[in-house]
Amino acid sequence: MDDAPRVAGRHKGAPEEDRKAWFLEHVTKPPQEIADFLAGTSVDIDGARILDVGCGDGMIDLGMVRKFRPYEFVGTDIFQTDVDDLAEMSRRFLASELPDNLRFAECTETMLPFADSRFDFVMSWSVFEHVSDPVRVLTEIKRVLRPRGYMFLQIWPLYHSQRGSHLWNWYPEGWEHLRRPHDELRKELASFTEGQADLREATLVDLDTLNRITLSQLQNAVTAAGLKIRRVSATADTIDVPEDLLRYPISDLMISEIKLLAVKD
Repeated sequence: MDDAPRVAGRHKGAPEEDRKAWFLEHVTKPPQEIADFLAGTSVDIDGARILDVGCGDGMIDLGMVRKFRPYEFVGTDIFQTDVDDLAEMSRRFLASELPDNLRFAECTETMLPFADSRFDFVMSWSVFEHVSDPVRVLTEIKRVLRPRGYMFLQIWPLYHSQRGSHLWNWYPEGWEHLRRPHDELRKELASFTEGQADLREATLVDLDTLNRITLSQLQNAVTAAGLKIRRVSATADTIDVPEDLLRYPISDLMISEIKLLAVKD
């Protein structure tokens, strides 16, 4: 393809303009959306001990610390967060060092390396569509939450929605993941990203790990883990329903994003 997709900004070798745009968007937008979602509730995370499950590059975590001023913020992921790269971008684009109350740790796919009741608030942003065993991970989240602690999670895009493949940069019309064989998409993507090894690897990992969870399945998983849902919002897109996809519930095709707040009794 002639034009590098916008998601290239997530990679260290991206052009400066794309890298800056990606960084600033992730430092500012998710924390503001979380603040908006929590508005009107009794949940106050200023001064709290906060854990982010699936923190990735840590940009959202940096934004959360800057916005909410927690006592402690820990980001965890199955891959090591490049703290040096995050610190360098913070200096370059925000003219500030990383906060002292922000740190990172590695976890496994189903285990969190923290003591019981360690955190006041656990969050996860655009991660649970990739979790292979949602009930087990949610049970771990419950374990590390203090009694009456809250969990927030966001999923976008849900698998059965128009952009659910995470491949919108290459397939702007959408729905390809519901219409075409998985292996066929992988081969095509490999050709689209030839010469861009980091982008190709990240794109294929994103595609290969999608768990196809629906809203009702997410509700069942949260309940099975022993957490109680307290607030939820859904983004339902206006879509032209493809006739060949009517084998799926229309609600699954329409709902692209979920935000959910649950509590540990």
